Amino acid sequence: MLGYKQILYMAINYMEHKTPTAPKSIGRQLNFSAGVSTSVITRILQPHDLSLAQWAVLSCIWRNGALGIKDIAELTGNAPPAASRIVDRMVNGGLLLREEAEADRRGVVVNLTAKGEELRVLQFVFEEVNEVLLKDLSQTDQDKLFELLARVEQNGRTWLKYSDD
Repeated sequence: MLGYKQILYMAINYMEHKTPTAPKSIGRQLNFSAGVSTSVITRILQPHDLSLAQWAVLSCIWRNGALGIKDIAELTGNAPPAASRIVDRMVNGGLLLREEAEADRRGVVVNLTAKGEELRVLQFVFEEVNEVLLKDLSQTDQDKLFELLARVEQNGRTWLKYSDD
C-alpha cells in the first residue's frame, strides 16, 4: 500500500513534469516483456497460420513424441480443459490426431499429422525470438536472466502454496 509521502511525490512529479508515472513493479515489467515477446513470436508465426498456443503444443510433440492432454497442459502452462480445446482446434485443422495410447488402450494420446510434421521447421523459432529480445545481453547476462526469472517464478509459486495456510 502506498504511503502518504509516496502519493504526494507522485502527484508533485506529475504536476511539475506533466508526465505520467508508473510504479516500479516486477509484475508490470514482466507483463510488458511477455506482451512484447508474444507480439514478436506472433509476427514470426503469422505467415504459417499458427498461433503461439498452437506452436507450443506442436513444440511439445516435436520434442517428446505423442503426448496425453495432461502432459501437454503441464508443458504449455495451460489448464487441461484449455489444452484440450487447443488440441481440438488443431485436430479440426488437420495438424494433430488423437490415437489410442499403447500403454493403456483406454487412454488417448495426441500426435502429429503429416501437416503438423511439415511445420517442424518451426521447432526452434524460440531461438529467433530469444535473439530479438536478448540481442544486446551478453551470454552471462542471458544465463543470469533465466536464472533470476526462474527464482521469481518459484518465489511466487511458494507464496501461493502457503498463502492460504
